[in-house]
Amino acid sequence: MDIIGKGVLEEFWKQQRRAEKPLRNWINIVEAAHWSKWHDIKSTFGTADLVHIREARYVIFNISGNKYRLVTAVNYEGQLVVIEVTLTHKEYDKKDWKNKL
Repeated sequence: MDIIGKGVLEEFWKQQRRAEKPLRNWINIVEAAHWSKWHDIKSTFGTADLVHIREARYVIFNISGNKYRLVTAVNYEGQLVVIEVTLTHKEYDKKDWKNKL
């Protein structure tokens, strides 16, 4: 899979230093993956969630034991994962991030 928006991750881990190593690990796993359906993601990341917001579907990854949440859009046909937003768990729970999508 190709990842669009790695800069978003880099900016996040500049603010949340402990997030860098687990996010780099996530990048390595995703770039080596070839997903064709939701089940493939779930097999790779058992704690990932599929969330519908308005008319779009997003895949939410739990990073570093659920300390961080990574909201993505996945295009299986194009083999793309688009980073939408990266949050601490506390920020994710506020739910106001949904307004940015």
